[in-house]
Amino acid sequence: MLNDAWRSQHAGGSDDSTTGVDAALLHFAAAADQPVLVVSRPQAPAPLEVARVRWANTAAADLFGVASDHLVDRAVTRLLRRREESPEGEHLSRDRRTRCTVDALTSGGESRHVEVVAWPVPEREGREWFWVLAVVLPEDERAQAALRAAEERFATLAQSSPVPTIVSDVGARLSRVNDAFAELIGLPAEELCGTAWLTHVVDDERSGVVDAVARVLAGERVTLDTRLRNAAGQVRWVAVRLAPSRTPGYGAGFIGTVEDVTDRLAREHRLAYQAQHDLLTGLPNRLALLERLTDLLTPQAEAPQAGSGVGVLMVDLDDFKTVNDGLGPEAGDAVLVEIARRLARTVRGGDMVARPGGDEFVLVCADLTDLDAVQATARRVLDAVLAPVEVNGLRLRLVASIGVVLLEGLTCSAEEVVRDAGIAVHEAKAAGGGRWTLLDDEVRQRARRALRLVADLREALSRGTVDVHYQPIVRPGSPAELLSLEALCRWTHPELGPIRPDVFVELAERANLVPLLDAHVLALACRDLAAWRAAHATGDLPHTPAYVAVNVSAVSLAAEGFAAGVRQTVAAAGLHLRDICLEVTETSLASDLRACRTVLEELRRDGARVAIDDFGTGYSSLAYLKDLPVDHLKVDRSFVRDLHSVGEGVAGGPARAVAAAVVSLARTLGLGIVAEGVETLEQDAVIRDLGCEAVQGFLYSRPLTREALVEVLRAGGLLHPHPLAPPPVHVPAPREVTA
Repeated sequence: MLNDAWRSQHAGGSDDSTTGVDAALLHFAAAADQPVLVVSRPQAPAPLEVARVRWANTAAADLFGVASDHLVDRAVTRLLRRREESPEGEHLSRDRRTRCTVDALTSGGESRHVEVVAWPVPEREGREWFWVLAVVLPEDERAQAALRAAEERFATLAQSSPVPTIVSDVGARLSRVNDAFAELIGLPAEELCGTAWLTHVVDDERSGVVDAVARVLAGERVTLDTRLRNAAGQVRWVAVRLAPSRTPGYGAGFIGTVEDVTDRLAREHRLAYQAQHDLLTGLPNRLALLERLTDLLTPQAEAPQAGSGVGVLMVDLDDFKTVNDGLGPEAGDAVLVEIARRLARTVRGGDMVARPGGDEFVLVCADLTDLDAVQATARRVLDAVLAPVEVNGLRLRLVASIGVVLLEGLTCSAEEVVRDAGIAVHEAKAAGGGRWTLLDDEVRQRARRALRLVADLREALSRGTVDVHYQPIVRPGSPAELLSLEALCRWTHPELGPIRPDVFVELAERANLVPLLDAHVLALACRDLAAWRAAHATGDLPHTPAYVAVNVSAVSLAAEGFAAGVRQTVAAAGLHLRDICLEVTETSLASDLRACRTVLEELRRDGARVAIDDFGTGYSSLAYLKDLPVDHLKVDRSFVRDLHSVGEGVAGGPARAVAAAVVSLARTLGLGIVAEGVETLEQDAVIRDLGCEAVQGFLYSRPLTREALVEVLRAGGLLHPHPLAPPPVHVPAPREVTA
C-alpha cells in the first residue's frame, strides 16, 4: 500500500504535491505502532548486508532498544540478521515488494523472530536506492505488547483516579494500590501491598472481608460495606466493590474499588433520624409512633396475643394556646421541650414517648395489665405536667387531659389506635380537663356516633336540609305584638330524628362547620323574610316582622370576607342590611374584640343592627359597651328565671336588682333591651315594671316553623300569653325535717 501510494504520486505530480505527500507518509510512519525503518544502499546490486539505516520511527526504537537518532547510519546487519533457513537471493528488490524472515537483534543481546516487508522507494536522482522496511512481529508477541500497553494505560488511569483502587494478581495479596487508597489509609502505597491492607480492617469486620475475597477469587462479583481503621486511628465506613481478574502466569486475583462513604452514611443517618424524630423535642414523631404501634399490634410467634399489657396514653395540654398567644411561640416551644423532658422521666427504658405534633404527646407503656397500673401511670403523668414551668421569669402551671387505650385484644390499625386515644382525650376535656379517661365501648360508640353525625351534618348543609325555626320577639301585653324574629337552627336527622341544637352546634364547632352553618341560617332567614315582605305587600299577610335576628359566632366574624358575604346574601334576597340583626355573645366579643368591632362597625354603618346576646353571663365591660357598635342588649334567661315580685325580699331579690341595673344601663347608653326566657306571668310583670320594651320566651311562643309563623302573621302578629305550669312544690318527708 505504501509503495502503490508513492508510485501514484510520483507518476506525474508537481513538486509541491510530491513534497506534501512525502511529509504525510513520513508522519504516518512515525506515528505507527509497527516498527518502520527507511534504509538505503548504493545504486548497484547488493545484498541486505550492505544497506544502512537512514530513518527509524519510535516503535522501531522500542523494538531494538536504541533511540531513533542512534539507529541512523547503522548497518542493517547489526539490527536484522538473516536466518539460516531463509532462502538465498536478493532481499531488497527494486522491482517488487519482498518479505523475508530475520532475527531482530536488540541492544540487550536478545534475538526476536520477525518478518521484514521491504517496499522499494521510487527512483530519484542520486547515487542511492531507498527502501521502507516494516518489521512484522509474531501474533502472540503483538498481542502481548497490546496487553502490556493496555495494562499500562489501566495502571495510569487507576493511579490517577480519585476513587481508591486496589489490584491483586493472585489471592488476597495486593500487587498495586493507587494514591487515593494510600491517602485513605494514610500510609505509602508500598506498605499496603501484600496482605498488610487486611490489618486495617476493623477486627469484627475482617472475617467478612476475607470471605468476600474468597468469593471473588471463585469468580463472583462482590459488593460489601465494611469499616477500615486508618493510620491515625480513625474508623471510616467504606463501600468495597470487587471484580475477579486473572493474570497469565499468576492465577486468580481481583480488581476493586474502596469508596469512603462515612460522610454519606452520616448524612443518610441524619436524614433518617429527622424523618422519625421531632426536631424541637428530639422525641420520636408520628411516623415512628405508628411504626412502633404496628409492630405491637402484629402477633408474634413468642407473643401470639398482640399488644398484651401495653397501653397508649395520649397527653394533650389544656389551653396551651393561651401560652403561645400570650407569651409567643418561643415561650411555647420552651414549655413543650420541658414537658417532653418530664414525660421521658415518667416512663421506663423500654417505653416510648412520642410527639405526633402540636401540644400532643403519646406514651406507649408496657405492663399496664389492670386499671390500677393505668391509674398510677396516668397520675404520674398528670403530676409531671402540673409542676410549675418557669418561662421568661414567669411560673406557669399547666394542666393536661389524658386519653388511654389498651392494646390487648385490639385488631385495628395503628392509625385507629391514635384516633381512639384522641377520642378518649376529648372525653377527658369534655369532663372538665385535668383528668384521664380510659376508652371503653361506650366512649367508642359515642365517638363513632359523633363522627357519623358530623359527616351527616356536613352532608345536610351541602344539600340544604338543615332548617330554621323562628321565635317571636314581642312587645309584652295581652295580646302581645310581634316585633321581630330570632332565627334558630334546627336539624332533623333522616334516621335519628330531631337532633338537639346544643348537640349539633358543638359538633359543628369541633368540625369547623360553624361559619358554614351561620351562612346557611342567614340565607334561609333572608329568603323567608323577603317572602313575607312580598306577601305583605300584596295584602296576603297583614303583618310582617321589622327584622330577623341571626346568631353569628366569633369564628365567622373573624373569617376573611364575612362582611362581603353578608352583603351578598342580603342583596340576593332583595333586602337591605337594616332588615337583619346580628346577635353576638359576650364571649365571642371578648375572644377577639378588635376584629369583631371592625367587622360589626362596617356592617352597622351600612344599616345592619347588632345585639349582644346572653348579656351578663360573659365578660361584661362598660368600656367595650361604650365603644362597640351595638343596638340592643339581650338579658340572659338566667337573670329572668329568678325574677319575682317586689314583695319578695329586698325590692324583689338580687335577680330583680341585676335586671333593673341592666335595663338602666341600656337606657343610659341609648340601647334597646330584650329579655330572654320569659316563661311566667310573674316574670313578664316584673320585666314590664322595669321598663323593658321587648321580651322573648315560651310565655308568648316557642320557636315556630315557617308554616306556623305564617299563621301568626296572618292573624295580625298578635300572641296571647300561655304561662307554663309551675314546677311542683316539694314537701319534705318527716325524716328530712331537721331542727
